[in-house]
Amino acid sequence: MSRIEGLIEKAKKMKERGLTTGEIADELNVSRETALWLLTKAREDITPPSDIYIELRTLSRSPYRVRNIAKSLTDMILEKIDETPDVVIGIATSGIPVATMVAEELDSDLGIYYPRKLKWEKGEKQIVGAMSENFAKVESRKCVAVDDIISTGSTLREVSEYVKRREGRLLCASVIIDKKGIEEVDGAPVLSLFRIVRI
Repeated sequence: MSRIEGLIEKAKKMKERGLTTGEIADELNVSRETALWLLTKAREDITPPSDIYIELRTLSRSPYRVRNIAKSLTDMILEKIDETPDVVIGIATSGIPVATMVAEELDSDLGIYYPRKLKWEKGEKQIVGAMSENFAKVESRKCVAVDDIISTGSTLREVSEYVKRREGRLLCASVIIDKKGIEEVDGAPVLSLFRIVRI
């Protein structure tokens, strides 16, 4: 079985378990468009979207490894900004574990953001993302966004807009891997441990 066939099988099994296309994209660390292609059009005669699949299981299954990644992200944040954030925003779902540890390292509150992509399905009206009511709020607060992977950058732009609408300020965003090569979002620097560059 090829790697693509394996991804198609994973995507279809997730769909059978009730995950939305957006949730499947998040689980596979690919764009929504790639997840949709895997679910509906993955044929040799159709060119897939330009994307890179990244397997993080060897990292994410170990709290020790996640803790060390969180320490590295925290170090980059402290090197770049000169203000202590009030809130670290973990982007659901995969960004939450590392964001929790970054918040602890920074002695900041933890907020959880559910992006609209998690509820996205082809043909459905786009709904807005939301902060969890059970965690810290961003209203009038200094924030840092933390996620695992940037695929397109749309989620970070969405988080930035959400924070601005609530009169908060995004100081920076920090991710493990940036597949898009984003330097900043709405004037806030984007810090990544690894940046994928296509040549």
